Amino acid sequence: MKIIGRLSGYPTFRKLQTFGKFALLLLLPLQNTPAQTLADSFANLLKTAPADTHRVTLLTEYAWEINESETDLADARIQEAIALAQKLGFKQGEATAWNGLGVVEEVRGNYRKSIEHYEKALALRQALADQRGIAGIHTNLGNVYESLGEFPAAISHHRESLTAYESLKDTLRMARAYSNISSVLALGGAYPEAFSELNKARLLLENQGDMRTTFKIYTQIGHNRFDLDMFLKARDWYEKSLHLRQQSGDPVDIADGLVDLGNALDELENIDSSRLAVQYFQQALAIYRAEDDQPSIGLVCNNLGDGLKHLGQFDEAMKYLRESERIRQEMDDEPGLMETYNTLNDVLFRQGKTRESLEYIRRYADIADKIGNKNMRLSALKDFARAYAKLGDYAKAYEFQKQYNEERFKLMDDRRAQNIETQQALTSAQERQLALDREKTNVALREAELASTRTFRNALLGGAVLLFLLVGLLFSRNRLRERANRLLTAKNETIERERQRADTLLQNILPEKTAEELKTNGTVKPIHYESVTVFFSDFKDFTTIAEAMSPEMLVKELDEYFRLFDEIVARHGLEKIKTIGDAYMCAGGLPEPNETHAHDTVRAALEMQKLLHELGLRKSAEGKPFFEMRIGIHTGPVVAGVVGSHKFAYDIWGDTVNTAARLEQGGEPGKVNISETTWEKVRDEFACTFRGKLPAKNKGEIAMYFVDFKPTATGSQNHSQ
Repeated sequence: MKIIGRLSGYPTFRKLQTFGKFALLLLLPLQNTPAQTLADSFANLLKTAPADTHRVTLLTEYAWEINESETDLADARIQEAIALAQKLGFKQGEATAWNGLGVVEEVRGNYRKSIEHYEKALALRQALADQRGIAGIHTNLGNVYESLGEFPAAISHHRESLTAYESLKDTLRMARAYSNISSVLALGGAYPEAFSELNKARLLLENQGDMRTTFKIYTQIGHNRFDLDMFLKARDWYEKSLHLRQQSGDPVDIADGLVDLGNALDELENIDSSRLAVQYFQQALAIYRAEDDQPSIGLVCNNLGDGLKHLGQFDEAMKYLRESERIRQEMDDEPGLMETYNTLNDVLFRQGKTRESLEYIRRYADIADKIGNKNMRLSALKDFARAYAKLGDYAKAYEFQKQYNEERFKLMDDRRAQNIETQQALTSAQERQLALDREKTNVALREAELASTRTFRNALLGGAVLLFLLVGLLFSRNRLRERANRLLTAKNETIERERQRADTLLQNILPEKTAEELKTNGTVKPIHYESVTVFFSDFKDFTTIAEAMSPEMLVKELDEYFRLFDEIVARHGLEKIKTIGDAYMCAGGLPEPNETHAHDTVRAALEMQKLLHELGLRKSAEGKPFFEMRIGIHTGPVVAGVVGSHKFAYDIWGDTVNTAARLEQGGEPGKVNISETTWEKVRDEFACTFRGKLPAKNKGEIAMYFVDFKPTATGSQNHSQ
């Protein structure tokens, strides 16, 4: 396994300080040798600097220079700067010092403390109306919330930063803000939205002359395409980035660009591309060795091992992988070791050394569990299943494959929920403000009502006549009782409406029988079905078409198609399982078993393809984009049940599900691709064309059939074997 680029992922532009240190140095008489560092210079200046605003700035600058290597000393110097700034009433200096203390705590990994310090700096800069400083603090807060995995908060702060830079007409930092927003969206799985933000940054930067920031944006766009397996497009963006890196002349930047480009080429899975990838990796390695950049040497040696593996040069691959392993062990780099062990496992497996490969699967699985890397844990489960199957231990292989399927679909659901949450963060700021305004109004009304009640009570207590007081109290009591009764009745009606609404919502996401079991018992027992028919579909060129649409238009289009699919599924007695992005999954034969599930599923599939054909003709005539769809169908056993304890999801698991997904991938737009098992059940009603036994990823060869659009009366077949 390779990692993308030097730091594996999307580089976030950080605005941690705005000190203007070079201007400061030019104004001060320094007697430095060329070998002296800025930290030494500031330390020397502090020995004689008087207790004025100038010293506050020096203390903070000095702390900034040592904040990663000597955090305790940096902390002490900033605390001194804060105390002096407060004594002098130097608000700007105090704000900068609190910001610096936030940086120190962020370096230490104390993110909550970091947020507290940044918020103090933000309050001071807001009081000073320092727009540039405010923008910088919002960027820092966005970065910290990103580190905490709190993506909506991160996006909100980066949006605030963008707004401030827009008011300043600071094009460069606007582009960096777009880049930061994109980084968070990508981590949340919202790749189309992340791509849109990067394009905004790119359009701002091009022709501005900032070569370094521009190639970073190009690199991020390449990473975005890479993560979506769009390796040719990723290659194109990495080439653009490398061209600018070469113009800049920085050798490490060039090496990083070579690694990115090599990764994309190696994923194209052809010999010529892999050879070129290895050449790029070797060029990058030579640069890293000259710079004695050990982390990068460890990274590129792992990538070289992966590339040489694809060329069948296993001995050479092992040599580089052993070097990567040694470096990463010496650096105690657990994430890096995890990836190297993963690659070592694959090389050994390809050499037929299956038992040796198992040891490396265990090693990288242990690290994945320790650091909470769910993707690598899934990879380990899959590799365990593959290895034990190769060794003939099919019981263990089955258990690992079953565990892989369960965790994979749970992870997909979690990502979908996170994606939705991240997208909502883009538009929820105004809604949150409106909600706060409404709450403030409600609080004011409640306080006014309480004040009125207190006044009335005091008037009664101050009355002179006991009789009037008693009458008033009795009257008040009756009114309160009547009001309480009315409120109780209203609340009971509300509770009943909410209960009915909850039941309706539950039945919308779970089969009726399953929903009743969940309400009665609080849990749902998994059920094994001997024979169901699973349907998978997705749209051709979805990502490309989606890029040309706004997020709102894309969601509207998907909603239109999926609503039509839901109607067809319901009409044919199928059970909708889930949608994942542009993929749609349903099944026949559950939760109530029946004998017609294969026929029902194929009829529904043909109706969907016919509907899409008609929609495509209409949308094409209107000049609008339209989708074409691949469909895969397979019949076999599954296990069905409910996962989750808060966001319930009815789901199915088993090899039947995986095979249906592979049939979809092996299909063609506008066609219905079925397995031989399904064909055996529907051959009496539908004419089918045998396609042969075709390769399917991780499944070997599968016999596939295309269903003809027109069912035959006699049930004759149109195939040969």
